[in-house]
Amino acid sequence: MRKLFNIIVLFLLVISAYGQNSGALKFLGIPIDGSKAQFVAALKAKGFYYSSVSEGYKGQFNGNIVDVYVHTNHDLVDRIYVAFPDKSEGNIKIEFNRLLAQFKKSDKYVDFSFNEPIPDAEDVSYEITVHDKRYQAVFQYYDSNRGYEEITEKAVARLAGLVPDDILVKLNDLIIGGVDRSDEEQSTLSLQVAAELQRIYGQDEMKAYEIIMAFLDGMKSAADGDVWFMIIENGAEYHIGLYYDNLHNMAHGEDL
Repeated sequence: MRKLFNIIVLFLLVISAYGQNSGALKFLGIPIDGSKAQFVAALKAKGFYYSSVSEGYKGQFNGNIVDVYVHTNHDLVDRIYVAFPDKSEGNIKIEFNRLLAQFKKSDKYVDFSFNEPIPDAEDVSYEITVHDKRYQAVFQYYDSNRGYEEITEKAVARLAGLVPDDILVKLNDLIIGGVDRSDEEQSTLSLQVAAELQRIYGQDEMKAYEIIMAFLDGMKSAADGDVWFMIIENGAEYHIGLYYDNLHNMAHGEDL
């Protein structure tokens, strides 16, 4: 049970290390922001060109020739969709797992969904056709320009009513002051917080699960961008669809 509570502390400390993420989510170093014309111009400068066949911008990305599609909301770029080439069932598992491993290794994103690779023995075609299974992985992006306080405030706020107020204060203190603390001081405080949660809820598995899920949902809601990909069926073949979403530019019901 204590390992579950350590997840909260661990991810708070992880977010504090994301100082290299400055500004909006990027694709090939191009901010997913501004006008479509600006983004396309930057994309063409990297060797991409418009394809009348795919009606996207074709170029090289991560070892593949892909098609890139630019979506806007109120004249601001909010999503980049990358269509990878078609693969056989066997190769699509390799491609999915390879991409998953690359994102997990990257220091730009956080995996709050505990994404898992596809087992070698899994029948992807059967699972999609019979069980309507969705093969998808999601990662979060955080812009350090917002400040750690704003990012973590949303996550910790989700725990209000679930944990005592003094624990919420300690959680906030752990991350907000963490940047200026030594590793030893951070470790000491994190152990204190995890131990206190364990003391209060260690025997209540349902409550512990509720706390963890609320915290993870809060961390996801505080993200500046989502990067996610999925396997898309295309007849007898499959391809990876990769999405880069600037969550600030996406529609939030303001037009309703």
